[in-house]
Formats: sequence, structure tokens, C-alpha cells
Amino acid sequence: MAGCAACAGEVQLEDTFCARCGAPVTDPFVGTVVGERYRIVSRIGIGGMGAVYRAEHTMMRRDLAIKVLLPELGGKEEFARRFEREAESASRLDHPNIITVTDFGHTADGSLFLVMEFLAGESLTRAISHGPMPPTRALAIIRQVLRALDHAHAAGVVHRDLKPDNIMLVERDGQPDVVKILDFGIAKVTEPLSGKGKPGEALTQAGVIFGTPEYLSPEQALGEPVDPRADIYAAGVILYEMLAGRRPFESEDKVKIISMHLAHAPPRVRDVNPAIDLPVPLEQAVLQALEKSREHRFATAAAFLQALEDAETPPPVGANAALGLGATALDLPPGAELPAGVAAPMRPSGSTARRLAAALVVVVAVFGTVKVVKRKARHVVALVTPAPRPAPAAPDLAQRLSKIEDWLEQGNNAAARRALEQAMDERPKDGRIRYMLGRVAYADDRHAEALGHYRDAITLDAGFRGDPVLLAHLDAMLSESKQADAALDLVVEHVGAPAADLLEKVANEGNDLARRRRAAAALEEMGEGKRVDRVSIGILELRKAATCDERKAWVETLVDLGDPKALPALRALRGRRIGPLAFGGSDTSCMRTELPDAIKTLEKKAGITEAPPRGRRRR
Repeated sequence: MAGCAACAGEVQLEDTFCARCGAPVTDPFVGTVVGERYRIVSRIGIGGMGAVYRAEHTMMRRDLAIKVLLPELGGKEEFARRFEREAESASRLDHPNIITVTDFGHTADGSLFLVMEFLAGESLTRAISHGPMPPTRALAIIRQVLRALDHAHAAGVVHRDLKPDNIMLVERDGQPDVVKILDFGIAKVTEPLSGKGKPGEALTQAGVIFGTPEYLSPEQALGEPVDPRADIYAAGVILYEMLAGRRPFESEDKVKIISMHLAHAPPRVRDVNPAIDLPVPLEQAVLQALEKSREHRFATAAAFLQALEDAETPPPVGANAALGLGATALDLPPGAELPAGVAAPMRPSGSTARRLAAALVVVVAVFGTVKVVKRKARHVVALVTPAPRPAPAAPDLAQRLSKIEDWLEQGNNAAARRALEQAMDERPKDGRIRYMLGRVAYADDRHAEALGHYRDAITLDAGFRGDPVLLAHLDAMLSESKQADAALDLVVEHVGAPAADLLEKVANEGNDLARRRRAAAALEEMGEGKRVDRVSIGILELRKAATCDERKAWVETLVDLGDPKALPALRALRGRRIGPLAFGGSDTSCMRTELPDAIKTLEKKAGITEAPPRGRRRR
């Protein structure tokens, strides 16, 4: 908070004129010397945490940039620690594509400041605003980003808020588009990958979301602990945006964007930007970076970088004719074309290439053209269609399965398992055999194994998505602490609409906020958002909020929802008072008037009126 030079009224640094007297607002830092050697020349801009200034070293006559923590945030420990964390992150990093931080200290009035190299250029956001980039330019930029991330991750630093606003493009020695990554203010500093060094203290708590919704990884959206693969997801979004001219998930509603990150498959780049001639391996590399499950993304920035390099490497001459000797694509007979909207298979090699080639020849021979090509990448999508009936078993298999059913009912699980394993050797792609193996595993209390068999059964025959026994087993496993997450994975990723009742139960019950968020997001994507008890989730969000500002946001949301059942949770924030003593409650210092007003609003909706003041007793 600054003071107006004309009337001494309170003004914000970002104000142009004083609201009280109309006088121009001057920045008190401009013209001063910070840290005894940095003269502030002008203000460049103001962000959420600090103001950035152009400065000059008084002795070296060198242009620098100085970020100063906003005065009104200096007294808040969380922001001060985050500012210090940016300095700590910078002390670990020395890379040509990461902005150089040279000094850290306090101004004369005690405000924290960082000294950085001065960058003259444009943000990647502005560069993207001109429209889709040619793939050569986009790849040149993302390669530098990935090299910088690889360096940061090796030093134990995860950015967590990577986005075009935090990437500057500058010119160096006549070379345009030199990348500089900025703003490690919410970075997660951990033990370096080498194992050396002291682990940093975590600044965030489980269940608290940090980052920008448009570039948020699914695990960040769920409030889960993050690792370098969160940055890889953000890099995938950025590369997609450079190539397509827009992000994979866009909406005016930030909550909707987060829901898309959790349960929506990104559209193909060429569907968004038909004018781009994008090689299939390159598009598949982008989509792998955007996998919902971090386990299916590139493990490191270096692996992502290598995939991009491989995507640009031309295939050996005559490789396609060799059918499997390093081919990047499979030759098709005359007239056989991949239909619009169907992705070609990822680059095969060795025996995989030979199997794909043989399969393609069979498809073309029977149908005369290629109708379907499935990509192996697993994208978490909302399965909104009802399940068909499973394919009937072949007559000879049906007799064997009937006998296995009898053994299972009699509790002779060992005999049932032996018969099924023998049948699976004979028919490895039969979904019904996998399904029965899942039932046997469940009966043996081997629930993790059962989930694996059920997943395989659905993959081979989508009709098992709606099987009542399978759904009953999933319902039970969703209540088990050890299997709940894996069971929810199966429901969201493979079952979908037939399990809407199970998702409704998870979304509206229990204290596991991450699971409830994910189930609610899946229902939203199915068009079943009306099943979600938003008030119940809002109450849980309120109880788990870590700061007063977060609680205030959820109080406002609950008032907007207008359901009086939120009243006990709002009242609980105040605690109980007995005379001068207070019991329980939470920090509500940021909503001294808003909380009472919220309670009154919901009490009015509930028909609760204030009791009239009691009169004095007569003696």
C-alpha cells in the first residue's frame, strides 16, 4: 500500500490516479536506490505477487530487472516464503534458457526483492497470439523449454506454473526466439535427482491446487503431490497451443477447464488446425505428453525431447518396403487410405512392425480399405454410451464355462482357476475368459489381480462394462482403502456410463476430496452433473481449505449455491464463545463482514429470522 503525494490517501501501486483526489499516482520506488547499488529507473509491470522494475547497477552501469514483493503482501508469511523460494530455486539453476537471478535482499522499508537479468523481447503468449506457428519454429522453442526443464528437474526443482506468460523470447547474437523461463515463485524445490543436497521444505499442503487452470496437470487439479511430469504435461499443452493456435481445452469457466484436464481427451491438432501438415509421430508425441495418468507420460523432459527428435528423423529409404526394418509408416495397397479423424499407428519397430504390417494387409484384403486403426495411447475419456451385450461364448467354450461357474459357486476356486488358465492359453484374446478370471481372483480376495483381469476383459469386449457382477465388485472395492484408487481408475477410464451410480456414490460421500473431485468431474463429462451434490463437496472443500482466502472463496460459492444445509459448516468457522473464551473455529480474519452476511443470507433462505432483543426484566 502506497500513499498519494497530494492528499496522503491510500493508493495501490497499480493505480494510475488517486481515487480520493484524482492526482496522478507516482511509484515510490522509482528513482530510489535498492540494496545500495541498484537504481530503479522505471516500472515494467505488476503481477499477483510483485512489481517488476527496470534498474541500473550504479557502479557497473548495467541494465537489470528487479522484482519487489508488493508491500501489502510483505506481512503475509506464505507469500514471503514463496518469494524466498523463488530465490532458492534460482540459486540451484544455471542454464541459458532460464532467467539468471543474481541477488536477493530487503529494501530500506523491509520489502523483499530479487535482482535478475533484464530481458528485451516478447512473451510466448504474444507470439502465439499471432496465430499457429510453423512446426519448425514451435519445435525450436519447445526444445529449449525441455532442455531448461531437464536442468531444473535434475537440480530438484519443479516449476509447477509453466505457461506462455512465463516464457520470454529474446534475441541473442543475432539468433531469434531464444527461450528464457521465468517465475519460479511457486516452484517445488525437492532433493536433486542425483540424491545430493538437502530436501526443501514443502510450501503446499495436500489437496491445495497451485498453477494456472489452462496448463494444469490432472494430478495438480486433484491436489495431489507433483513431480517433474507435471511440467511435462504443461509443456505438452504449450506445444499443442503453438501448433494449433489454441489450447486443447478452452472454456470461459475455469472449473470446466479443470474438469476437461481430468476427464476429456484432447482433440487432434489437425482437427483444430486443418491447415497444418503435422507428421503423425509428432502429433503422437504431443498426445503422450498430455496423458491423464502421469505414468503414461514421458518420464523425463529428456525423453520428451528425444521423442520430438525421433519424430523429425526421416525414415530410411526403402524402409517401408522392408515391413518392419525401422519403418515409420506402413505401405498401403493402392486405394487404401486412412480416413479423416483416424490416427495412424505409432512408429513400430522389429516384431511389432511385422505384426502391424501383417494385420494391415489382412484388413485391406478383406475390406478393400482401412476402416479402423486404434492408437495404443491410453486417454482417459468419459464413456458416455451404454454398454452393449458381451459377445456370446463359442459353443465348446460355453460348456466349459458352465462347469467353471459351478466350481466357483461351490467354492472350488482352485479348479476354476486351473481350467480358466488353460482356456486362456488356447484363447488369449477372449474377453469372457478374462472376466471369469477376475471373478475367481475376487473370490480369492486377490482384488488387485481382479481389477487387472476386469480391465483386460473390458478392453477385449466392451460389453463387460455393464456386467452386474463386475459392477458389484467395483462397488465393494471403491470402499476399500487399498483398492479404491485403482477401482476408480477402472470406472473412469474403462467403464463410464454403466457405473454412473457408483460414481455418484463416490462423488457425494466420504472425506477423500481428491476421489470426490475426480468422480464429480467424470459425471460432468457424461452429462450427469446433476447427480453431483455440489453443496456437499463445497462443504468438504471449505473444511479442508488451508488459508482464510481459500475459505472465503468457498463461503462465497456456498452462498451462491443457496442451500441452507451449508449453515452448520459456515457457523463452525466462528467456533463457540462462552463469555470472553473462544473454542474451535478457523481463521476468518479476511471475511469479518462477509461471513456473518453469508450466514444471514442462508438463514433467510431457511426461514430462520433473528430473535427480537429481549426487554429488561421488571423488578
